[in-house]
This record gives sequence, structure tokens and C-alpha cells, in this order.
Amino acid sequence: MSLTGARRVRLAIAALTLCSGVAVGFQSSHDAPLHDAQLDISREQQIEAVRLPLSQLRAGLPADARLRLFTITDQPGLYVMHAPSLAEQGAMFSRVVALLERKDMPRDRVVSMGVIAAYARRFGTDPAGLTAGNNFSSVQIAYFFEMARRQHMTLTEGEHALQTILVRWHLIREESGAWRAVSSRDFLITIPGLGPAPWGETIDVPIRAAILSHELGHWEYFSDETYARACREFWWRDLNLSERTEVTRQLAGMGYDPSDRIVIDEMQAYLLHTPPPYMPIVDVPGVYGIDTGRMRRQLEARIAKDAGK
Repeated sequence: MSLTGARRVRLAIAALTLCSGVAVGFQSSHDAPLHDAQLDISREQQIEAVRLPLSQLRAGLPADARLRLFTITDQPGLYVMHAPSLAEQGAMFSRVVALLERKDMPRDRVVSMGVIAAYARRFGTDPAGLTAGNNFSSVQIAYFFEMARRQHMTLTEGEHALQTILVRWHLIREESGAWRAVSSRDFLITIPGLGPAPWGETIDVPIRAAILSHELGHWEYFSDETYARACREFWWRDLNLSERTEVTRQLAGMGYDPSDRIVIDEMQAYLLHTPPPYMPIVDVPGVYGIDTGRMRRQLEARIAKDAGK
């Protein structure tokens, strides 16, 4: 059964995950093998590492529950992870999301999984809640692992698997006893595989496509400075204070950090890159409300104008 209504909206945002456990091995396909240290994981599943252009990505997504890694050949720095399921994606990323994006969570330390569980319940997520999709620069992910190292925080099985994957994929490395990004221009998107989701629902092809489109919007914001500058100009010059306040209020209500850094990026990804059925920012009538359709047109006009300069 496909997700509808409020449940679709809940999947469209990066809800926290509390499940644990993902184990992986590597098998290359259409790419050089990913060789390095032996995985220190109890159970293994095969992973394919594929190189292809962005135009072929959607067609290359697995139709089953497998972990597949994509290096996007015509978008230097873009990497896409297709996780086997929401559960296994969440097992790798819940504390990364909490550290870097979530409202009322510390930015200078990694919290325990118990704190994550209590926090998730505040936003109505299931204790086994799941991330819909993720987007992080390799610098941000390295920061998570470095914070955990400094705190002597034991990684979960899922986090350890993620660390191993990213080292073998040459996105992060341990250098002089500290975790660092290999390149500040690398950017990782993750999306879930098809199959069961919370509430007895299912991630189907349209939902997965919507998640991918949203996350690719974050890549555009990260990689195209002209585009990103236009989004910031739109936020500060084209929207009025009440509109900015309402958008921030809605995103904060979903659990996003209300800082401008997060809000502007999420705003553009929802307005321009998220299909309408999965759009969680809603119209609010009145003088102090927002009209998302008008905002979308204004943002598109701002981007076109700034691109022509």
C-alpha cells in the first residue's frame, strides 16, 4: 500500500531513526573493486559499486532490497547510496542527522541512542523511526566520526558499517589520528530501497523517486554557487518577514534546525524539487501566511534572473 496524506508527508522529511544493525561486504559492478581492510562485521551482504551519469541513475536503482553505491560520473563529487531499507539507512545515519540537522540537538557532541529515542518521540516518530533520505557533505560526515572519536563514543553496528563504506569509497579517511574528508567537494545522498515502512505502509517507486528528487535538490544547492546565492537572495530580498517566519515555523515543527543555513536549503529543496503530493510546506491564508505556489514562481524567477547576469 502506498503512503498517503500525513504519512506521505512524514516520509518526505528526514525523520530520525532508532533501529540498529546493518552489515555489509563489497562486490564491485562496472567499477574498480573496493578493496581495503577486512570488514569487522558479523554478517555480510554484497554491495555493487556502479559508475554512471546522472541521467541513468533512476533506471539504475535496484528493484529489490540491496545496498548499491553510485558514483555519478558527470557530476564530480556526487555519490548516491541506495540503502536496502529505511531501517538499514536509519541505522547508519540517525545520529549523523541529529548532530547536523535536528532542532534542539547539540552541534558539538554525539548523543546516545537513548537520547535519540526520547527526542524522536517528541516529534511523533516511532521508536524504530526511519530517515526518508539524507544529504551530507563528506566534511560533515567526517565531523560526525571525529566528534564520536573525541568523545570515545562507541559506534553502533550501522555507524561502523557506514564508516567502512565511506573509507573504501574514498570519501573519508583517518589522518594523523583524526577523521577527515578526502575532498571538501564530495557530497553523499542516500535513499531507501523499496519495501516496508513505518505504520505498515510501503516505500514504492514514486515515493523513492520523490525522495531522490528532493535530495538531488540539496546537491544542486551545495554544488552550484550561483543557484545557492539566488536562493539566499530570494529568502532575504523577495520574501517578507512574515513569510520567512511562517516557513521557518513549519520546518521547525518538522524537527529541522530553524537556522537560516538549514531553512533556506530545505525551502528550495521542497519548493523546486519535491513533487506536490509529498510537499509538507503548506499554504497559510491571510496577511501573515504564505502561498507556496507564488513562492515557487518567485524563486524560479529569481534563479533565472541571477543565472542570466
